Amino acid sequence: MASSELSTTPDSTAWHPRPIVVAHWLTFGLLVAVFAFVLGREFVDGKALETLLLMLHRWAGLSIALLALTRLLLRTRLRLAEGTSDDPAWQRWIAGGIHALLYLFMLGLPLLGWVLSSAQGQTVNLPWGGHLPALIEPNPDLADTLEDWHGTLAWILAGLIGMHAAAALFHHWVRRDGVLAAMWPPARASR
Repeated sequence: MASSELSTTPDSTAWHPRPIVVAHWLTFGLLVAVFAFVLGREFVDGKALETLLLMLHRWAGLSIALLALTRLLLRTRLRLAEGTSDDPAWQRWIAGGIHALLYLFMLGLPLLGWVLSSAQGQTVNLPWGGHLPALIEPNPDLADTLEDWHGTLAWILAGLIGMHAAAALFHHWVRRDGVLAAMWPPARASR
């Protein structure tokens, strides 16, 4: 889809370009997976299964970072649908701030996880073979601190995702302004 083209529904609700919508929902799926993999480790028995879940957690985290970079590139090439909401400037400013924080966390947490793995003396293997180089020397004390930071920041990210979702639902159910429909694939499919 060209950067100047936007799809609209018969009732003039604009849709975001398909690549942006796909990347958004892929990111959401990976975020759910990254939390499920790490939290799932608390409920399994056996070192092999715990190790597998940690490996999947790392791969999903790296995928989130790559997808966040892709999304930022897409945002430079494709226009988002405009005119779906007439929010006051302060609400648009808060929404923009939350979006910026989401991107910061989606890029920063995987990097912090990589540094954490290095501090733990663990290798981050890649799904297609090879591994990431260690960023720092093993340091158990630093690893403990980084693990605390990684966990805390992950929960802050979860809170930001919750605020983002709540705002989308507010726009859909209260404002009824098409903001959620612009990003919701079933809305596009039903038209």
